[in-house]
Amino acid sequence: MYLTYVRHSGVKNMASLATIQLMRNCGVELYGLDGAASYQHAFVYVRQLAIHLRNTMQLRSRESFRAIYNWQFLNSLAFWTEVLATYCGDLADEQPQLCATLESLVYPLAQIIMGVARLVPTARYFPLRIHCLNLLLRLSAATGIYVPVLPLAIEILESPEFLARRPVKSTLKALSLDSHLKAPKEYEHTRVYLESVLESVFAILADAVAAQSVRIAFPEWIVPAALQLRRWRKRVGKSWTRFSKQLQGLLEKIDQSTRLVQQNRANVDFSPGNLAAANQFMSSTQPDATPAGAYAASLRKVRAQQRALLLEAEMAD
Repeated sequence: MYLTYVRHSGVKNMASLATIQLMRNCGVELYGLDGAASYQHAFVYVRQLAIHLRNTMQLRSRESFRAIYNWQFLNSLAFWTEVLATYCGDLADEQPQLCATLESLVYPLAQIIMGVARLVPTARYFPLRIHCLNLLLRLSAATGIYVPVLPLAIEILESPEFLARRPVKSTLKALSLDSHLKAPKEYEHTRVYLESVLESVFAILADAVAAQSVRIAFPEWIVPAALQLRRWRKRVGKSWTRFSKQLQGLLEKIDQSTRLVQQNRANVDFSPGNLAAANQFMSSTQPDATPAGAYAASLRKVRAQQRALLLEAEMAD
């Protein structure tokens, strides 16, 4: 079943994404029927993905890169991400034994995804890195296991495309990164492409911040990233006015969420060594209820509307 999914997981357009998502959802449901068999399958295929990545990192040839940078490989990662996020996160309380069986695979899968994201750190492959970051966000948010997504996202902002190179003006139509792993040749270095990248990166930043906005260590955790984002805005904000304003909005929500956590933290009656109590900090508050979470939710709503419009336009053509 899994191999059939992989063979038919090539993406041609926006419409094919929905078909692949349906196949993935059906496959994930099947992996909830037998915990022992599910673990064996997951272990074998996640290990296989790791071996492919290791071989590519050793050979570093054009052919070896193609073995990784394709839709079949990415959708394989998406499949196992969804399996682990579902049974070690969404349905963990309903199927605790299955969660305990599969949870040991979360760390190696996250390492593989981060390895793929950083394999070819060029501007042309920003779309693939963005897909990887979204997988990491899904895995981390569902399982509650921390994955360092923010540094990978900020690396995109600090690339020469934004800091050192002047974007090329173009009359090309807006590019949807959802159905691309790399920038088409005609879009490379263009402003329209980089704007699409910034929209996706800022959405990832907002989601990553929102996921941690109810953690007891949030005020300290966010300091390095906030400093980097403020520095980026000061350095290139005039060249990207719309995104500079959007980033300022996110930074304001970060400050508000920091104050919220600090107010709640002032009332705790346990020491930092009490990890069980620390993990229950603000447990009654959903991330989307914080200022940063509400901001991220609004961005997700806008992006969902944009995807719907793109799909409708594609179907009309």
